Amino acid sequence: MNARPSPRDSNPPRWLQLARAALCASLACVGLHTPALAQWTTPQVIAPRVQYRTFQSATASAIVSYHVWTPPAYDTEPTRRFPVLYWLHGSGSPIAPIAPLSSWFDSAIAQGLIPPMLIVFPNGMGSSMWCDSKNGLVPMETVVIGDLIPEVDAQLRTIPSRAGRIVEGFSMGGQGAGRFAFKFPHLFVAASLLGAGPLQLDFLDEPPCSTTPLSVRLQLYQNVWGSDPAYYLANTPWTLATNNVSTINASGIKLRMATGLLDCMIANHTALHDQMTTLGIPHSWTTPAGVDHDALALLNALGPANWEFYRDVFAPPPTGSAFCLGNGAGTPCPCGNTTTDGGGCATSLGMGARLRASGSASLSSDSFTLSVYPIPNTSVLFFQGSLQLGNGAGQVFGDGLRCAGGSVIRLGAKQGVANFAQYSPPLDTPISIKGAVPAGGGTRTYQAWFRNPDPAYCTTGTFNLSNGWTVDWTP
Repeated sequence: MNARPSPRDSNPPRWLQLARAALCASLACVGLHTPALAQWTTPQVIAPRVQYRTFQSATASAIVSYHVWTPPAYDTEPTRRFPVLYWLHGSGSPIAPIAPLSSWFDSAIAQGLIPPMLIVFPNGMGSSMWCDSKNGLVPMETVVIGDLIPEVDAQLRTIPSRAGRIVEGFSMGGQGAGRFAFKFPHLFVAASLLGAGPLQLDFLDEPPCSTTPLSVRLQLYQNVWGSDPAYYLANTPWTLATNNVSTINASGIKLRMATGLLDCMIANHTALHDQMTTLGIPHSWTTPAGVDHDALALLNALGPANWEFYRDVFAPPPTGSAFCLGNGAGTPCPCGNTTTDGGGCATSLGMGARLRASGSASLSSDSFTLSVYPIPNTSVLFFQGSLQLGNGAGQVFGDGLRCAGGSVIRLGAKQGVANFAQYSPPLDTPISIKGAVPAGGGTRTYQAWFRNPDPAYCTTGTFNLSNGWTVDWTP
């Protein structure tokens, strides 16, 4: 879709005008025409590490509730600040996704797949569309952006800046995440639109697979957008992206869109993807096969790339620097399997394994951590060297290049999970101790060596290595 389609004519056919009038009249008779009272507080969800919190919203002139999940590190590292993922729920129950999603993120953080973060679950009511209602009775967007985010930053140990916030949501929440990202890119470093909807340019153009009664749609149309096609259109992700393209691109916000191929929302999601491509807005676009309108099924279907999304945004800044990148600038990869992704020579996964390091490389406060992605889900050995082989160019070894050499010390073996592995204190012996770094410090090199058990790929060695990494240890 390369051209912006026109919204539904503000003067619809006579039959539709009569149908709307009749339905609105009947709804008014049973008291549904007047928007329901805003339910700014929800029941409390009882789940591990989930807190129920409330605050006084100046915008809503009411007490507003939200839930927040905190990682174990929030308790064990009392001076540390953490990034925040704002997770926007879909229509229906505001609290139903909280327990399963918090458990899902808890498991990922425990495995080291993503860095520790806070997960905030705002109360978006049943069908606010995460938008300020035209009649002003439910200023949902302003409550979240103007009141909730400052409240969270004031009450919890967050990273209180754009660099410390992702907004993500599913269905109605995916649409809300898109709206917030395109309207407030200065507040979020990344946004994730999952199974987002509604995304059509005319709210009454219901997806053909929908079973929502027209009467319900008309009531929602009235409650949120005042039955005003212009107000609805102005608040769609499509319009906000189109009008704010230069600001969005200048911000560098990381955007991803994903919808299952069996999802009812796929056509409108594809149209927004096409429009963003036409506008030149960088984003990822994934449509897993066999996935319907189901948040956890979609997230699981994204596989290792899902965890990479969060890691790319919230991973600590690197300590040291990469070398021996398998990009042809040094020693050629053994079978032309060069890469340009910052990893080593390509594996049978089609990418190089990217070794990265974070944390303190100080002997007095060693938190130095090594992680590698993507690798086959096999055994991986992290090891340390005292120099860069071949002056940083590396030497052919198996399907890749050996880069770290000299005095070599094995740090530890790990098992790849979700194509990711990590050597991380305090779960593992600090690297300065395991690697016997001298008291005065010094330069050390690192690499990950792993099995790549595909005899048809590259050489018959069936193993490969990451890029190299070098760091200067200090006392």
